[in-house]
Amino acid sequence: MKKIVLGLLALTACGSHDPSGPCPCEPPDATAPDGTPPDAAVPVVPPDIDGRITINEVMPSDAFTVEDDLGNPNDWVELYNPTDMDIPLGGYSMTDDLSQPHKCRIQAGVIVPAHGRVVLWGDNPDAGPTHLGFSLNKDQGVIALTRPDDTWIDRVGWTNFQSDFSAAREPDGSTGWAVEWRPTPGAANAAGSAGPAGMEDASQPPEQVPDPGDMTDLILGYDQIPQFSLQIAGDGVASLMTNPDVYVHANLTYNGRTLGPVGVRLKGGNSFEPFDHKPSLKIKMDEYVDNGSLLGLKSLTLDNMHSDPAMMHERMAYAVARAAGVPASRSNTALVTVNGQFYGVYANVESMKKELIGRWFDNNEGPLFEQFDVDYTPHDVPAFQLESGTDDRTLLNGLANALAISDADTAIAQASQYADISAFQHYWALCTVIGQFDATPYSIPGDDAHLYADPTTNRLKWLPWGMDETFQDAMYNPVTTTYSVLAAKCKQSSSCFQGYADDVWEILDVTDHMDLESMRRHIQAQIAPYAAQDTRKPYTNEDVATWQQNLYWFIHERRMDLQQVVPPHS
Repeated sequence: MKKIVLGLLALTACGSHDPSGPCPCEPPDATAPDGTPPDAAVPVVPPDIDGRITINEVMPSDAFTVEDDLGNPNDWVELYNPTDMDIPLGGYSMTDDLSQPHKCRIQAGVIVPAHGRVVLWGDNPDAGPTHLGFSLNKDQGVIALTRPDDTWIDRVGWTNFQSDFSAAREPDGSTGWAVEWRPTPGAANAAGSAGPAGMEDASQPPEQVPDPGDMTDLILGYDQIPQFSLQIAGDGVASLMTNPDVYVHANLTYNGRTLGPVGVRLKGGNSFEPFDHKPSLKIKMDEYVDNGSLLGLKSLTLDNMHSDPAMMHERMAYAVARAAGVPASRSNTALVTVNGQFYGVYANVESMKKELIGRWFDNNEGPLFEQFDVDYTPHDVPAFQLESGTDDRTLLNGLANALAISDADTAIAQASQYADISAFQHYWALCTVIGQFDATPYSIPGDDAHLYADPTTNRLKWLPWGMDETFQDAMYNPVTTTYSVLAAKCKQSSSCFQGYADDVWEILDVTDHMDLESMRRHIQAQIAPYAAQDTRKPYTNEDVATWQQNLYWFIHERRMDLQQVVPPHS
């Protein structure tokens, strides 16, 4: 980790987010440490000189990037002086609250050197002269520099920043802002063509850094092939061999930067492989570091494709689900290296977390349950695994009790008070079209699904999971053979079953519009060189080619197969 050693300034901060707490530095109207009144200790700098100082780079949330002079990562801001003279800053202030321009006052005698920079840290001022008494807000924040007379020198605001990204003027002191994955605290920013920032206009709102937008698509976008490299120490390797489901320390390298420590463990049921083979991996960015994330993602799920010899089923299945409007993860192909060894081609699947729920639902604070070898019966309700939110099983209990009613129409009507039956029909139809027969309602007992208790509608919604065995058994016959009590009641209710059948044909139309055959050929060509290098996969290169060809036939014959077993569209 790069360490910044600062010896340029002596700076003290005053103020905290708790106005009733102790103030560790001198208030603005106090005398200087040598007994000199502060106004007398403040040199007069012409405003056309000090007004050229800029807030040059800011990182509102630093989890892994830079260590301060005490070896800790903290929020930070860099000031830049483009002039030819050293500028004394005694009596000047920094603030994150424009209603308190003198929140943190700089002591007399401090200078910003000509053409120089200084980094100030957003933590405890007791830690040293370059440590401010406030931290920055990455979601929506502001930072400002003021003169002793309360006039502004520079004000900068931002929104929607992720950990370990900075906002930087490029070039230094200019009007051009960039969101930087490779920040440069204490050093020159990247070159650019923008002109000088100019003097602050107090009549205008603070300068705003452009919204960086959603950067998670760089990791999870359908056509991305992210490359991840893990470094795990010997004791961590030994732990994963004996206790594979326990997180160990690791460093993660992505796109030229190494972040750590992060947590790594193995995952998987039937697809489980030990660490020295080709394990599925769960990477937790904030296991050991508060606010740790990778481009906004707190966790990564890397599936080994043990049960997917075509090496593309998950990527295609999740794409179909999302195109059909079924709440589902994003997925692509990733390349994984561990301790310098190529571990192979992986399915990179968006983790089932609150961030994903927030993409599909207005409120992501509800309970999220994983369905793992359970069904919608009173006996099984306690066994649903809580993934996030409060452990409130009211809707699960209501659904289970409703499905115990013998009359199917009455049971479905009662169940609709607790579950979105149309969402279940749509989810079930998706499973039928893409051959997701390893999941509820086809598996015994039900698994490979999540249920979200949506607080907005107060109904359960279905999200698919574990899509590695899709697109395999096109002739599964009949597709209406199910084992879930909910599917059983739906089949007995003519209106419910017809709703499912209508959704089958509508989702099949979606796949036609997507042109799955073109998608198959594209992915096949894209991953071919990497699949050939993957010596850890539990099947041969010939197996891969065979299964990719089988996928061709699944796609081309799916409509004909379904016409034999699913009622026509109403």
